[in-house]
Amino acid sequence: MTIAIVTISFPALSETFISNKVIHLAKRGHDVIVFCNSINNTLFTKIFSGVSNVKVIAFSRPRILRYITLHPSALLTGKRGTELTGSIINKVRLYYISKHKPDVVHIEFSGLGILYLPVLKKLGSIKVVSCRGSAEKVMLLTSQERKKNTTALFDHVNAVHCVSGDMKETILPYCTDASKIFINFPSVDPEIFKRRLPFKHRPVNILSIGRFTFQKGYLTGLLAMKKLKESFTDFKWTIIGDGPQKEEIIFHIHNLGLTNHVHLAGAKGRAEILEAYNSASLFFLPSVYEGIANVVLEAMSMELPVVATKSGGMSEVIKHGYNGMLADIYDCNAMAVNMLVLSNDGEKSLQMGIAARQRILQQFTIDKQADIFEMEYKKLLNTGA
Repeated sequence: MTIAIVTISFPALSETFISNKVIHLAKRGHDVIVFCNSINNTLFTKIFSGVSNVKVIAFSRPRILRYITLHPSALLTGKRGTELTGSIINKVRLYYISKHKPDVVHIEFSGLGILYLPVLKKLGSIKVVSCRGSAEKVMLLTSQERKKNTTALFDHVNAVHCVSGDMKETILPYCTDASKIFINFPSVDPEIFKRRLPFKHRPVNILSIGRFTFQKGYLTGLLAMKKLKESFTDFKWTIIGDGPQKEEIIFHIHNLGLTNHVHLAGAKGRAEILEAYNSASLFFLPSVYEGIANVVLEAMSMELPVVATKSGGMSEVIKHGYNGMLADIYDCNAMAVNMLVLSNDGEKSLQMGIAARQRILQQFTIDKQADIFEMEYKKLLNTGA
């Protein structure tokens, strides 16, 4: 198969799930072409060295200007300003995607799918769109226009990929044909995310990874740390990430008297993140919404016990008390209790981490995810969708 992957920036450190998908589909012999707005050439060379059947085409300004030079009639539309710009960009997208004759075009985000809808309507390929989180959990609550456009997108594509059962329930009201929806969970490569050091229970190092946005629930997390401190003081919470909420988080760290217990480590690369997993005692996800958090899958694969909220599809991954601990969203007291239980019981933490990795190997490996994508693409092609 020739598979077109459409995303925003490629490869991106914050979206390794797309890079992993591309690599594993390519390793199975498929030709994969990634269409995006910008390419990180340094990172691409590092990740895809030796992978010959992956190509990236960025709809950059030079490429758009080159298209206009070769197709001056693209300017003769009677449109002006942003309307003309949008028209030209869509023609560029259509030209280059059509030129490569992909069997399948997979748009990695529904919001991006809406932007590409004029292009998708003119493509003869099988069309798939993914639903992952913010676009569905937030945008569909805030905009009537977004609801209308999302329904139009789902009506036009051949299949809708959801990262969890919870995500399927979220989008069902906007999908007139539920048979188009298939679930394929996020995944990790268990050979990369594999514990290299013996598990250390003391001191208690609590780890979180994610952007500083309201989605990640860090303010509730700080309240949980305040509560934990009342019963247990031998802990440190390290947060890897950055984002628009940083100043607010710093203010609350100071105001809650947690300066000696919370460390904002900034953004990190994969090697530093693997080191952080190896040094942690438990992983903490206080999110208010998720599809399924990839960082939790990574932590579980690293045999870390996880304390998470029942956000999105997290309860589809974690069985409370067996391979992780769950609390209701915003319930800082329950989060603190869960962390206290693990902080006081090293053997329970160790066994929970072992069970967590077994859960990943059972259902959340990159090979299993590639199997399902491959199966769904072939099914669509074979049925002539």
